[in-house]
Amino acid sequence: MTNFGQPYIVVEDGDYGGRRELYLKHHHDGRDLDLTYAERTLEYVHQIWGRPVHLESRQGEKRMILTCKEDGVQKIEV
Repeated sequence: MTNFGQPYIVVEDGDYGGRRELYLKHHHDGRDLDLTYAERTLEYVHQIWGRPVHLESRQGEKRMILTCKEDGVQKIEV
């Protein structure tokens, strides 16, 4: 088990789209994120960052992006 069982998430871009939005990426190691926990965590990161926050990950074989803005978290499969 790497990273003591915690998901490995890195900052990909601190000025995503030239809009000062934060873009995070989860390095999937075969274990999916707990989406409920990820959404709550993104809400806290959004409060700290003060701008929209995006998290790229995978659920199984599907790539997805969670985006947190003032109106909550949206999940988009890409």
